[in-house]
Amino acid sequence: MDKSRDALKGVAKELAERISPGMTLGLGSGSTVAALLEELSPLVMARSKTIRGVATSTQIEMAAAKCGVEVVPFKGSVDLVIDGADQVDAGLNLVKGGGGALLKEKIVMGGARSAVIVAGEAKFARKLCENGVRVPVEVVPMARESAKLKLSTLGGTPEERLLPKGYPYFTESGNVILDTLFDPIDDPRDLEMRAKSIPGVAEVGIFTIKPIAVYRLGDDGGFELMSNSG
Repeated sequence: MDKSRDALKGVAKELAERISPGMTLGLGSGSTVAALLEELSPLVMARSKTIRGVATSTQIEMAAAKCGVEVVPFKGSVDLVIDGADQVDAGLNLVKGGGGALLKEKIVMGGARSAVIVAGEAKFARKLCENGVRVPVEVVPMARESAKLKLSTLGGTPEERLLPKGYPYFTESGNVILDTLFDPIDDPRDLEMRAKSIPGVAEVGIFTIKPIAVYRLGDDGGFELMSNSG
């Protein structure tokens, strides 16, 4: 059996204990969250609970509905966010947005009472942007060229995300994404704020929200829980 799936099953058992009747979850996008929901929903429902979730993309909305989750609109807050990450640094800062849902993910995470990130062993690094990982920057279409110039002045090398046939990639909010390479980041919070201040930038895929708990899925089928109260 896939050892990463074993680790995910263990995380699902722990999370099921945290979910109380009436709670609303924030559901990040991506394959890790979709797989976690497959393991989590039967455990919660077996205890006569229902799961309500705010979806951050059509992809996760469909995955959640398939697992029996009642998808509800975002009303400003959620009890617990469950999400994945493209990279996690030693301070539990994140790069997110590989799936293009960073704007909605950050909105929902910003309204969460607590947040849990689940990521495989390979997603961890000492600093963000090590090993060539790029920071997705969501930009309104009018600002695509000016934002590229401004990101360059911050030391970044932006590339507009394209579809396989070369057409521009648009997020569900109608924006483009500039996948931006930086040198390994010493101060994620500072870069997040400086990039976010560029006119036309809707959101930056650096997440420095605290407090946060991170489950590190081991290659041996186990997992480690890490936290930072900020």
